[in-house]
Amino acid sequence: MNRLFKTLLKVFIILLVVGFIFLGIPLILLYMKTEAPIDQYVDTSENTFYSSLDEELSTLITDSEEDEVFLRLNEEFINRMIQKELSKDNPKYLEIGYEGDIGHDYMMVFGKNTGLKGVWTELSDDQIKITAGADFVLGNTVLYQTGFEMIFDIILSENNAYYLKVAQIKVGRMKLPLKQAMQLTNFIISSLTDKSLNDMIAEYLSFGDFDTDELSFTVSETQLTDYLYGIEPSFAALLKVLYEESLLVMDISDEGFDISIQIGAFRRLSTDLDEPAFNRWDSDADKAAFMADIAAQAIINAALNPLDPKIDLSEADVNAILDYTLGEKVQFEFPIEFRLDGEDIEYQFNSTNLFVRMQANVLSIHLKMTLTKVGMAGSFDMQFNLSSTVSMNPEGDMVLSIIEANIGEVSLDSETLTALFAIFDDTLMVDDNIVIPKEKLNEMFEGSGIIIDDTQVVGGELELHFGLDS
Repeated sequence: MNRLFKTLLKVFIILLVVGFIFLGIPLILLYMKTEAPIDQYVDTSENTFYSSLDEELSTLITDSEEDEVFLRLNEEFINRMIQKELSKDNPKYLEIGYEGDIGHDYMMVFGKNTGLKGVWTELSDDQIKITAGADFVLGNTVLYQTGFEMIFDIILSENNAYYLKVAQIKVGRMKLPLKQAMQLTNFIISSLTDKSLNDMIAEYLSFGDFDTDELSFTVSETQLTDYLYGIEPSFAALLKVLYEESLLVMDISDEGFDISIQIGAFRRLSTDLDEPAFNRWDSDADKAAFMADIAAQAIINAALNPLDPKIDLSEADVNAILDYTLGEKVQFEFPIEFRLDGEDIEYQFNSTNLFVRMQANVLSIHLKMTLTKVGMAGSFDMQFNLSSTVSMNPEGDMVLSIIEANIGEVSLDSETLTALFAIFDDTLMVDDNIVIPKEKLNEMFEGSGIIIDDTQVVGGELELHFGLDS
């Protein structure tokens, strides 16, 4: 019996040792006590940023000499935004009346006993530290805590892209080699959320490119442009010009992420042309009526000038056609809304549709953009201008040969224009010219019964040489 007892005791001790190796040691190694910056999860963390945004935009509207918009995203604001995003599906988080509920203390709850404290950042001149913490809770008692820290070195590359390279990953108490740390972090996240690390990054990082092989995060013109395109293509176009003209400066320090935009260079010039008056078409019936009139004129003109029939279109005619063809593809209305000290603040960033002016033998294209504040007089205006001569190529496409282009004081060269138009249509610019395919041209004049053979601007009107559609 004594021998049996000793044998059983040895087995029990071995099981304890094995259990400690496979369960106890990992629990010890993965243990990390973390404390989320709950004091930052309040409206005042937003007010500093939104107050600055309101002041900067208001000054831009009211002061014609103001050239710069400067914004700083500090730790408090960044962490507050992360908290609002992570806890958006948890109405109990930090809300009065839910004390004692696990949802009150944790942004996200997995199962009944595991809570995510959050994800937060710490900024310095050359590094960003990201911390995440989670607890296992039974009742109101925290039985176990874990978390990880990821430190990025910040590198500004020659093309003004921010390259964040993972310098260190700490999972629990362990500082592992980066590859193994990423694998372990991915395992923990997948166990808690049923999502991989890549899935989490794709869901919560709206822009930027995280490379799991290089363990790096890149924020560049391309990523920001793609992000803004999803919001409004015209924003992406403006950002492209800001980058090309070095009017956007970004910097990171322990005080925050600084953004300086020399937007005053885009301010509309007093010499910029206004949109002409014209009757907008409200329906296909309006277009059909106009094209029927064109068809009647074409028949008469072809009879009177059989060798070279032509029709002249005024600015009003051309703008009616262009406006209806484009619809809402270019024109935008974008509200900028936020709350500041309990008050709803609203700005409107709007544009006209593309419009055309014709003077002598020059056709120019324009897009006016306007920033206003609800309840405030005045506006900050910008205008894209492009002047050209008009002709047809042998394939029957309309060709706009660019003379010059600008937004405010900023002249746009061919390379910038190519990048700009590529945001909307990468086939539009050909050999430094804007080419409108004959198919699109015939679509614009569908119902007129004419096929355009040649075109030019003469005396401020668009002269169309045509043949009748048989």
